[in-house]
Amino acid sequence: GMRPVDKLFLIQFLDIVDVMSQLEVGDIEFAEEVGKLANVVGVELTAIWVDKDPATSEAHAPAVAMLEKLMPLLLGFLSHEYDEVSASVFASIGEILSVFKKIQRDGVPLAASQQDFLSRLMPILVDKLKYDEDYPWPAAADASSTGDNDGSLDENDEEVLFSEMRRSLRAFIDAIAQIAPALYDNIMLTTAQDIFKQCNQYGVSAEQAGDDGHGRLGWVRAELGVFLTQAYGERLSSSRALRFNGPKHGQSNGSQVNRTSANGPSIESLADLLTMMIQSGVVACQHPAIAPLYFENCVRFSGYFDVRKEAVTPVLTSFLGATGVRHPYTSVRMRVWYFLHRFVKNLHISDLSVYSSDFISAVNDLLLISADPSTINGALTAGTGYGMFDSQLFLFESCGIMLSPGNLDDTARMSLLQHLFNPLFSGAQRMMNSRSSEQILQDPRSLLQIHHYLTAIGSIVKGFPDVRVDSKTVSISSPHQLSPSTAQVFLKAADMCVAILEALRDSHLIREATRFALSRMLSVLGAEALPYLHRLVDNLVSSCAVEELSDLLGLLDLIIFKFKPQVAPIASKLLLPVISKVYGFLDQVAQGGASGTDEARLLQDLRKAYLSWVLAIFNSDLDWIFLVESNAPHLVTIFQPIAGQLATDAASPPCQKLAFSVLFKAIQAWMVDPMGWHTLATLTPSAAAAINNAANSKDRSRVFLRQAAAQELGIGSDSESAREARSQFKQFVLNTVVPACFETPTRPEFSMADAQASLVVSEIALVLQMTLLAGRPDLASGDGSSVAAIPLPQLLTPPIGGDLNQNQFAVYLSSALLPRMGCPASMATEFVQALASLDQKQFKKYFSAFLTNSSQ
Repeated sequence: GMRPVDKLFLIQFLDIVDVMSQLEVGDIEFAEEVGKLANVVGVELTAIWVDKDPATSEAHAPAVAMLEKLMPLLLGFLSHEYDEVSASVFASIGEILSVFKKIQRDGVPLAASQQDFLSRLMPILVDKLKYDEDYPWPAAADASSTGDNDGSLDENDEEVLFSEMRRSLRAFIDAIAQIAPALYDNIMLTTAQDIFKQCNQYGVSAEQAGDDGHGRLGWVRAELGVFLTQAYGERLSSSRALRFNGPKHGQSNGSQVNRTSANGPSIESLADLLTMMIQSGVVACQHPAIAPLYFENCVRFSGYFDVRKEAVTPVLTSFLGATGVRHPYTSVRMRVWYFLHRFVKNLHISDLSVYSSDFISAVNDLLLISADPSTINGALTAGTGYGMFDSQLFLFESCGIMLSPGNLDDTARMSLLQHLFNPLFSGAQRMMNSRSSEQILQDPRSLLQIHHYLTAIGSIVKGFPDVRVDSKTVSISSPHQLSPSTAQVFLKAADMCVAILEALRDSHLIREATRFALSRMLSVLGAEALPYLHRLVDNLVSSCAVEELSDLLGLLDLIIFKFKPQVAPIASKLLLPVISKVYGFLDQVAQGGASGTDEARLLQDLRKAYLSWVLAIFNSDLDWIFLVESNAPHLVTIFQPIAGQLATDAASPPCQKLAFSVLFKAIQAWMVDPMGWHTLATLTPSAAAAINNAANSKDRSRVFLRQAAAQELGIGSDSESAREARSQFKQFVLNTVVPACFETPTRPEFSMADAQASLVVSEIALVLQMTLLAGRPDLASGDGSSVAAIPLPQLLTPPIGGDLNQNQFAVYLSSALLPRMGCPASMATEFVQALASLDQKQFKKYFSAFLTNSSQ
């Protein structure tokens, strides 16, 4: 291409800048083409200006001079009333601002002409953020009758283009905030404050876009004021955490202060701007562009309400008013429901009780549930959504949040709770009593209606706080924080949900709704709801599809963690049915193959969910559930597919890693520490130290979590079923697990170069080290005294040490398994010595090299 100097000569020779400044550009298309030409010239001149090639240095000064002549022309095109013309010079504006930022970073002050350019550019950019006054918004009636399930407005091409333009303008404005923060602060705050003052004094018109000439604002400038407030706050939050402070001494909470900072945007200025926005009454305008932005600001800057508590009442009143939850535009109304949920969730719970009764009364008629027939087909197939009901759930949860404060009078809470629950209870019971289960199962609309009732119940419960759980693995969950009367209402709801599930468990909709509702009740009620878990899982497992089983396993993960060790008896009863269902699905595929990509993905998700669930059982110190009398005979059957199939399937390294992690925990639990002196959870060093300090090796009178789980199950480590199961598992490790540790990474499809495969090798190395530890005679003694003497909450394997001639697994490896695999005796002996003497990191490196050499 041309050299920069030649480009500059051509621009000077053609006198392009002067020629363009003399053109009449009344025609829009012509103006856009001239703007594009000016843009190209601006980009080229900027490139010459910043070119560091010594041959170009003499062109810098004339390029800057010509660029300064061009700048007024660029500003003229940028301020054009048509957005297409404005956008034609965006690239050159962006390049100029980039150069200004570089100059600032280098510590060089901008020239007076450059500062003047910024002072003229900033107001133009802010003004261009406005909607066009002729922007086509549909009438509320048209927007509500579009036929869409969610009642939303279609996002047309014009809206997309305007949003993109706003993003570009915001980028330019943010650049100016970096270059000239005082200028940014002054223009942004002054413009927004003037708009809110005018709005406060004269009001806003929803029908008229422009100002009416008598002071009353049109919706266009009103929306700009709210948008500038958001942009100002976002600029602040992008560079620091927003921590609002209360009003300073001598300043009233609601005072309006024109305040700018020489250092640019400040949190105090944002707080004042939010105060003006709220006091202006701009949200009373029914135009659909204003309310969503206004309420989003209230949610996004929720910290403001922590220190300006007097602002909560007017905002909450607006939320519940005609331009909030009852906005004439359906799409806006549903969006506001979501923002209302976020708003009340962000407030301090103790501040909510004074609003509870009025809140429930205000939204009561919006809680009427009517299943949308147009969503039935989608709901029955891919769970694509339930139309307006999805947004209604935000209202139900918000009601739950409003009733959750501990300082709310319990009599008032019960009255309001019954007011919410009774229509849902009676509606579901009426439908269940009107026809037989078989008839209801044949009626998709009835199933959808019952689904909605159950989901709404779960959403109300979701608004209450979860039961507290001590993060220390040696502790059990705390009781719930509910009053006895509230807990009884929730238990009644749980009973009804499970009863409906038992009658209609063949329906995917009912299974989905019940799983959601009961999971929320378990989270809120804690151990008091555990009796329902067995009935829930039994009914879900009997009829669920693959994807539902994956979701159920995820739920069981959380429940096991939260309610250890109390959940142990129930978990032991659920163990075999759940595992049988998982293996049933996997066996079907093994016999017939996956029918397509989607089914293959679902089954892969199931494998990961299953292994994660089994791992969660160990990490929650509930390994004893495998050893109860009803489950112990099946122990090897359970672990055979894990070691023989899931651990060796190189098509899924994440599943392989999980499978070997499970085997590692099982070997530790049943072959190294069968008495349960140590946790099976993976702890951080700080957590391990804290537990160790609380319960050191000299204090063994304390019951540890694994032992507590065994007590819940009524089983002892010396029970016949446990001893027999551990003996069989030990033989299984010798015959299946240890060989798999060598066979898996040496298969042709296993790539040692793959990062995920490297993680699998790390996990295999841990399994081998834990297995060797299990072979030490002093640790494998029946009473577990040697293991109990290790003063750590979790067992750390390497270096293992000990007399390898007395270690049965060391002898097995060096004299039997490795030679059988073709490994020379000297190499086998070296491998076992490395396994016993190296730490985890060192042995993983050695093991990787060993595998690489073996494959050559």
